[in-house]
Amino acid sequence: MSKVKDSIPRAAIHVGVPAKSFAAAEGYEPERRGWEEKTYRIKNKDTNNHYDFSRKHLNFEINGKGEIVPLCSNPVPLHERIKQRLDQLGFKPYKDKCDPSSNSDNSPNCTVGIIVSGDHQVLTRLAFDDQEVDFSLQKSNAHVVLKQGIREWAMDTYQWACHRWGAENVIAFDVHLDETTPHIHIQTIPVAKVKTRGRASVKYVHKNDKSKLLSHKEWKKLPEDVRNDFKKTVVERREKECVSYARVWGENKYAVGHTYHQMHTDYYNEVGSKYGLERGEDISMLPAEEQRGRIHKNKAILEAERQAKEVIAKSEADKEQLTIQKSSLEDEVRQTLQKKEFLDSKITLLMNYADKLNIKKEDLNVPALKTIEIVADAIKAINGELDIAVPTFRQKEWRAMRKSAIKSILTNMQDEIFKTQELKEKEILELGRSIYKSAIKKTSELIKQNKMLHAENDSKQKENEELKAENDKLRMRISMMDENAISNLRNQKNNEIQGLQNKLTESIRTASYYEVMAEREKKRADNAEGLINDVFSIPKIKEIWNIQQNIRNFERQLTTWINNALDAIMAFARLHLSIFTPEQEKHIAYGILAEAVRCNLDPTVEIQRKEAAHSLLDKMDWTGTGITEGMYNLASLRTRQLCEEMTVAKELVKELYLMAGGRGGIGSCGGDSNGELTNWDGTKKRTGWGVS
Repeated sequence: MSKVKDSIPRAAIHVGVPAKSFAAAEGYEPERRGWEEKTYRIKNKDTNNHYDFSRKHLNFEINGKGEIVPLCSNPVPLHERIKQRLDQLGFKPYKDKCDPSSNSDNSPNCTVGIIVSGDHQVLTRLAFDDQEVDFSLQKSNAHVVLKQGIREWAMDTYQWACHRWGAENVIAFDVHLDETTPHIHIQTIPVAKVKTRGRASVKYVHKNDKSKLLSHKEWKKLPEDVRNDFKKTVVERREKECVSYARVWGENKYAVGHTYHQMHTDYYNEVGSKYGLERGEDISMLPAEEQRGRIHKNKAILEAERQAKEVIAKSEADKEQLTIQKSSLEDEVRQTLQKKEFLDSKITLLMNYADKLNIKKEDLNVPALKTIEIVADAIKAINGELDIAVPTFRQKEWRAMRKSAIKSILTNMQDEIFKTQELKEKEILELGRSIYKSAIKKTSELIKQNKMLHAENDSKQKENEELKAENDKLRMRISMMDENAISNLRNQKNNEIQGLQNKLTESIRTASYYEVMAEREKKRADNAEGLINDVFSIPKIKEIWNIQQNIRNFERQLTTWINNALDAIMAFARLHLSIFTPEQEKHIAYGILAEAVRCNLDPTVEIQRKEAAHSLLDKMDWTGTGITEGMYNLASLRTRQLCEEMTVAKELVKELYLMAGGRGGIGSCGGDSNGELTNWDGTKKRTGWGVS
């Protein structure tokens, strides 16, 4: 396996051996129930354990309501919670004939424990971010604060587990932050839906009257000619939940292996990919030696391997840093060579000046700086130091020795260059003196040339004064033209102002006319209002008007309830909740009632109320929302469960249909802050429209 593949952060899911029973002591470790500092010390005597008491306060769990609470917040121990759920499902283990107090070896498996973890670097960054955490148990980590990232990862894993095994079958969901790598303990009960025992019941329905329903015995007693009027129907057996490891995990080892493989894929698609954790490796695809290594390694060996990897990574970083330093030294040498080239170019420039000043080339024969050999020797010595291999141990001393040697080489090179530079500066100074003498002669010639140039400048100055006089004349002419232009512009603006005043006068006349017309229309409106009041003074007309207004208000209220229910279902799915909040339950209950009234269904009848709930769910538009199919199914399931739990009074339905007919008032619900209404008998409705 390549190093690149080893460095990929991955998720890890370990499924424990299915159990036929669950003892009290087995739940104490995942829940840390009764664990004190002394317990941690005793546990750590085993070299395979690595518990940190100073990080115990960071542990948490997610309870059955989908809330994050401190670990061991549930007063009921894990083994009792498992027994309560098994009793609800009617699970009875097989008892041993010889020892009735214990279960038989062939008793069905009733619980499975799963551990979810992943890459150490990824999960510790989610849990602690950049805080300093000591994993060697040498220092206290009481100052460490838990970050939000690990809570989000745990909540997403909880949603995934609930979607896979059912929220009611996830008995414990404990998150441990007091060991080397953050991980989750999930205790589940495998539950599947199976059909009840017995044969499917046979019924006979009359072909013309569906209300006539006979059993097989009743149908046999009828005369032969009457039997033909009945049609045979078969009623399927109903389904029930039961504990079944084989139906959930697989009936044989191949099916169980397929379930494990698909579980890793589903976890990556729903959770792992969101946090940068690749799918866990299939151990069956690894070489035989690697498989044995994975199975027999304990925590101590794994921790030692992790620390060794960190040392190797640090060595690689140090090597890279030394390479950078080598590059920096090479840059310094390159800059020194560039300075030498610059000085050589200066000498060439001086020689050119000397040519112009009639100085002979032999007089400027300055020896070049002999630095190439000095720099080459220094580079060779530095490369020799850097080629020395990095040792596995005592790397700090090795780096100090290399730095000291390289610094000594550079110091010697600098001293040699300075000595050569001082000799050359003396020779250049003597050369400059000879150039100065020649320059004095050349300067006298330049002064003569400058005098001739001054004479030419005087003649050009006279020409400039003449041009200035002509420019003054042109400026005066332009100013006179500007005055004429201003006068013309003033006249034009006066004409425009006069035109605007005329338009204003006309507008005032028009406004007066419209004021008179408005007064007339107001009188006509007053007369019309009086006529309307006279019409509404007739009781029958006023009653019809009030009915129409109430019907409109009632329709608007129904629309408001339905829209609030759709928004509540969408918010539940977006927030990845497991159960509805009380506010969401209220809005969805109103929405089901409103949909039933609008579809002419009776909400007091469970079947018709379910039809209204299905109709409400059909109005949901999930396209473009980015909500997973699992959250969509969970939202639909919770809505149907709420519909089944609702009870609606018949008096309430009568009142609703009275409102729909325009003979009742519309209550303000849905938009109220407390959601309370007043019934027709003066009592307060508990959750809006009598829904409980």
